Amino acid sequence: MGCSPAIFILVALFGSSSWMGTNSVWMQLPLLTSELPERWNLPSYLAGVVQIACIVPLIYTIIHKGVKSFTIPTAPLIISLLSLACCCQLGLAFFWDNYSEVFGAPRSWPLYTLLFGLAIVNAMSNVLFMPFMAQFHPAYLNAYFVGMGLSSLMPSLLSLAQGTSKFKCDDKGVAERFPPNFSVSIFFFVIFTFTCIALIAFIILYRSGAHTHSQNSNSTRKSNSNKEPNEETPLKKKPIATSSSAPEDDDETPIDLHETGAPAIDAIVSELDETYRERSAICNDTEPHPVDYITGVKFTFLLFTTALVNAQMNGIITSVQSYAALPYSQATYHFAVTLSNVVSPLSSFLPFFISVRSMPVLAVLTACSTAMTAFIVYLAALSPNLIFNSFTIGSTLSIGGSLIAAGLHSYLRVVFASLLREGHQSESRLFWCGVFIQIGSFIGSAVMFPLVNIAHLFTSAPQCRPVVP
Repeated sequence: MGCSPAIFILVALFGSSSWMGTNSVWMQLPLLTSELPERWNLPSYLAGVVQIACIVPLIYTIIHKGVKSFTIPTAPLIISLLSLACCCQLGLAFFWDNYSEVFGAPRSWPLYTLLFGLAIVNAMSNVLFMPFMAQFHPAYLNAYFVGMGLSSLMPSLLSLAQGTSKFKCDDKGVAERFPPNFSVSIFFFVIFTFTCIALIAFIILYRSGAHTHSQNSNSTRKSNSNKEPNEETPLKKKPIATSSSAPEDDDETPIDLHETGAPAIDAIVSELDETYRERSAICNDTEPHPVDYITGVKFTFLLFTTALVNAQMNGIITSVQSYAALPYSQATYHFAVTLSNVVSPLSSFLPFFISVRSMPVLAVLTACSTAMTAFIVYLAALSPNLIFNSFTIGSTLSIGGSLIAAGLHSYLRVVFASLLREGHQSESRLFWCGVFIQIGSFIGSAVMFPLVNIAHLFTSAPQCRPVVP
C-alpha cells in the first residue's frame, strides 16, 4: 500500500465526478420546488429524466460488447463526458429557473435538458470510469470509491452551508422558510468548479501514465531479466536520447501530449512521474499476481450482490429516507443524510485494513445491510406516526440506521469491486460490475417510484406539530 498519495488524490477527485451532477440537483430540490412551476411534482419529472438517460449506457454496452470491430477510445470519451458535465453544470448556474409553456403547461425544460446531460455522464461512469480503473494498481480502486462517496458528500455539505431547510413555525402551525445563505446559481457554480477540478485531475492522471502500471507490472514479471532495471518504471516516459541508444517505440507512450501540452501541466506530470517511480517498487511488491479466484458461481454471486447493494443504496433508501426521518425533525433528516455521506467515503478506506474474501461472510454482511434497509423502510411506512411514540428514540434509530446502512453498503461495494478486479480479465469484470451497479440502481428506483408516487404507500408528516416527549 505504498503507492503515491498524489495519484491517490487525483483518482479520488476523478471518482468524485461520477454522480456529483445529479446529486447537486437533488440537494437543491427544496428551493427548486418553491421557485419552478411544477412545484412538488418536479422530483417525479426529474427522476424520469434520469431514468431515460440510463438508456445511454445500455447502448454503449451493446456497442462495446456486441460490435467487436468498433472500438471507442476510453480516455478521450471520458474527457468528452466530463467536459459535457462541466458545460451542463455551468448552464444550470445561469438557466436553472428558466421555463416556458410546452404542450399547454409551463415546463422547466432547460433544467430537464441540462439534467439529462449530467445524468448521461453519471450513468456512463458505472460502465466506463470503473473499467478504466482496472489499468491502475489495485490500491487505487479504493480511491475511486472514496471519490464516489465525495460525489454525494460535497453537494450535501454545500447544501447545509446554504441553509436550504431552515424554517420556523408560526402561531398557526405554518412553516415559514428563511432565505438561503446563497443562491441556487452560486451553488451550481461551485459544483461546476468542482467538476472542472475533476476533469483537470483526470487529464493530469492520464498524462502521468499511472494507468499503465498494471500492464507494465505484468509484462515485467513475464520478461524478468530481459530489461535493464531502470526500464521497469510503470510510467512510460521517454528517456533522454543519446547517440548509442535507440528511440523508444512511440506506441509505448500513453498519450503524445507530453510533447505538445502546456509547460505548467508538464511540470506537474514530471513531478508525479518522480513520485510514482519512487514508490512503484513497493506497489509492485504488494500487487497480487493475477489469479482466477473469482469464477463461475462466485462471479455470479458477486454481480448479484453488487446489484442488490446498489439497489438499496441508490434506489430504495434515497426514495424513502425523508419519510423515515422527517417525522422526527428536519434536523434528523439532515443529520441522517449528511452523516451518511461522511460515512460512505470513510467506509471505502476499510478494505485497506479489513479485507473479506469469504463468500459466506460477504453473504452475511449483505444480509445485514438488507435488514438495515428494511428497517429504514419500516420507519418510512410508520410515517407520520413515530416509532415507540418518541421523537428522541425515533430520531436516534433513524440516524443510526442510516449510518450503519451507508457504512455497510459502501464497504461491500468496494470489496465486491476489488474481488472482481482480480485475475486476467479485470477490465471486463469491472465493466460488468459497473453494469450491475447501474442495473441495481435502476431496479431500486423503478420499484420505489410507483410505490411512493402512484400507490402513495408512504405519508408525509407535517413540518409543524406539537412535540411529544
